[in-house]
Amino acid sequence: MALAQLDLALGLLYEQDARSIEEAVHETRKALKRLRALVRLLREELGSQTFERENAALREIGRSLAGARDAEVLHATLRALVSGRSSELRSGGVRKLQAVLVVERELATERLAGAAGLRAQALDELRAVRGRAVGWPLSGGGFATVEPGLRRVYRNGRRRGRAARRTGTAVALHDWRKRVKDLRYMAELLEALEMPGARQQRMRKAARDAKRIGELLGEEHDLALLSERVDSLRALFAGDRAGRRRLLRQINRQRKRLRAEALEQGERLYRRSPASFTRRLRPRTHDAS
Repeated sequence: MALAQLDLALGLLYEQDARSIEEAVHETRKALKRLRALVRLLREELGSQTFERENAALREIGRSLAGARDAEVLHATLRALVSGRSSELRSGGVRKLQAVLVVERELATERLAGAAGLRAQALDELRAVRGRAVGWPLSGGGFATVEPGLRRVYRNGRRRGRAARRTGTAVALHDWRKRVKDLRYMAELLEALEMPGARQQRMRKAARDAKRIGELLGEEHDLALLSERVDSLRALFAGDRAGRRRLLRQINRQRKRLRAEALEQGERLYRRSPASFTRRLRPRTHDAS
């Protein structure tokens, strides 16, 4: 599974067509996130030194490719927020903000499309990870190999969800989102290995539920970033303070709705204890492999 994701990322980064570079980078970063989830799943097997090295390498590769995607997300978030709304969200300040975000998106895309050196470096680093992955010290012990990591990630997601409910801060919600996405990717990877049956259905449901919560938290995070950008570009709203207030009010209203729905669904996903969650996915003695 690790080699498959690495090969996918390597293939995507060979893309030279500027018209599709944004999508190639997006899919590459998704492959890197699945890889990091897999590395976390195998943390006990890999050992602390190997885990820290590979997790850090994959994280830095992802960060090096983030610029164009982040600019696209901000633009798309604002566009979705004002789409279909009344004219109250189409003030002069909002139109200026849209124009700035369009320019930033185009510049970021052009930089990435022309940054052959950046992609070459990412490719070299991915090849290095792939070369090491062939020799990862895995025992091949079936579900017992991944059960400790799965239980730990579920436990961490449960704790982060409670912290997010308790504090409601953007930082707490973002931390929870990362652990929810880990669980999603782990469940998807494990589901692919299962023969049809009750355990596969449970893994599929866990992956589906975690994906939905992650999407809700992702939208909330994008709106939080947009709110910060509105604040940093407040000069665009000179003479249009009312437009700025209306925009921020709509952002906060959307964030509140998304938080409430994510927390409600999180209660259901994380209702079991970590031991109970992994026990339901464990093979029976007679069919363990």
